[in-house]
Amino acid sequence: MEAEAESAGGTPATPPPAAATPAAPPPTRSIVVDTPVAKPVPKRGVITRRIFILGGFWSAVGLLLVGILGAPLDFMWIRKVRGFGGPIAVTPDRIPEPGADPLRIIEGKFWLLNLEPGTTTTGAETQGGVLALWQKCPHLGCTVPYRPAFEFEARRGWFRCPCHNSTYTKEGGVLVFGPAPRSMDVFPLEVQPDRGLIVQTGREFQGTGSPQNPSRAVPLEPGNITPPVS
Repeated sequence: MEAEAESAGGTPATPPPAAATPAAPPPTRSIVVDTPVAKPVPKRGVITRRIFILGGFWSAVGLLLVGILGAPLDFMWIRKVRGFGGPIAVTPDRIPEPGADPLRIIEGKFWLLNLEPGTTTTGAETQGGVLALWQKCPHLGCTVPYRPAFEFEARRGWFRCPCHNSTYTKEGGVLVFGPAPRSMDVFPLEVQPDRGLIVQTGREFQGTGSPQNPSRAVPLEPGNITPPVS
């Protein structure tokens, strides 16, 4: 019949398609895991019982020695004395003008005077110059202020103690009224090359005040020093 079909001019039959070839599976990927290498933990310092007991023992011994020797060593240790009880420097710009009101030097606990030459109201003679008066009242130790407006014996400007009214002159701290046993005490001083001052302060100068205070003032010339108590 196929021959009849071809002879009859028909289209020859199409052969069936061949079976499809199966696809190749994808390549297998390997997974690499980076595992860190374990490191040993460093040993921590451990305080043993023996070390702890020894440390406490020696600490207690050290504290005991400090308690026993600390106070004597502190007392004997040489220090540079500053402030009251030692030398006080006064720069030239702090020195009052001749005849001006006294200036209080707080760190040295004294009044600084600059007297004019001549005879004071109490009859004392002075060559004029600088004089340092301890601010402590010789009576009971009160701090004596200078009162420029206070009037006494028809004059203004006096040192007057607020405790028991002991009154001292502006020109040298000479006692004129009150229960104080003497005039204001004097600290010795020395005039420096720059016309500044070095004033020696301290309780060892207690008892140096007298009616001759004005005569112990020294002119403001380098090298001049307060003369001793006469």
